[in-house]
Amino acid sequence: MTSFVDRLRRAVARRFLVALRRATHRMPSRLRTVQKERVLVIAPHMDDEAIPCGGTLLLHARVGSTVHVVFTSDSSGGSQNADARERVRTARLNEVAAAQKVLGYASQEVLGFPDGQLVQHERAMRERLTAAVGTFGPTQILCPFPADSHADHQATALATGQAATAASFRGEVWAYEVWTPLWPNVCIDITSVAAEKERAIACYASQLEDRDYVSAIMGLNKYRGLRHQVPFAEAYYACPPSEFCNLTASLDRLA
Repeated sequence: MTSFVDRLRRAVARRFLVALRRATHRMPSRLRTVQKERVLVIAPHMDDEAIPCGGTLLLHARVGSTVHVVFTSDSSGGSQNADARERVRTARLNEVAAAQKVLGYASQEVLGFPDGQLVQHERAMRERLTAAVGTFGPTQILCPFPADSHADHQATALATGQAATAASFRGEVWAYEVWTPLWPNVCIDITSVAAEKERAIACYASQLEDRDYVSAIMGLNKYRGLRHQVPFAEAYYACPPSEFCNLTASLDRLA
């Protein structure tokens, strides 16, 4: 028997996604080219910079953009065992260093909030991300889509929306897809860097032991490319910071 909480969650999700669909169906996805920017990538975990938007970052490296990546969690796997958490965290720090060399971005930092518990640290994340936006001065922010079906991704999206507003960010927010496909209004042709993106994801050996992220995301990128008649594309929901903040706030109120 379906519980009341499960029914409520489904109703909330439907309401949010229908509202978003009504807002976006008039804006068909269009192919855009990567321009030189100051790009702030906000990733919940070490691999969320490579899996959803690695191709875009590779293209930014080609055009000379300055890219800074902020990982909000410690990426420790959320184990109850402290030694196990430390082993995973150390492995992923080594992996992200290898992926950074492939992706070619300038710098990264780890906020270190507990993996799997970001929803409990949204206020602190907002404060740290506000500082990051103010210090780095991006012209573009990449972050998770607020309806992604991972709680850490939702919490990171909410904190990003609040931080962008608090820091008076005036560029564009590009929300990427990881666990939940979104309704994109922008796609980037990543065909020329698809093989390099695969290599970047493959750096995360600890995350590939039981899940083939490479085949999964490249399959999604191939599917996204069909609409624009290119072999591979990454999809985004791009919008002004005020709109993104409203989206995240709406989901937060409904949840």
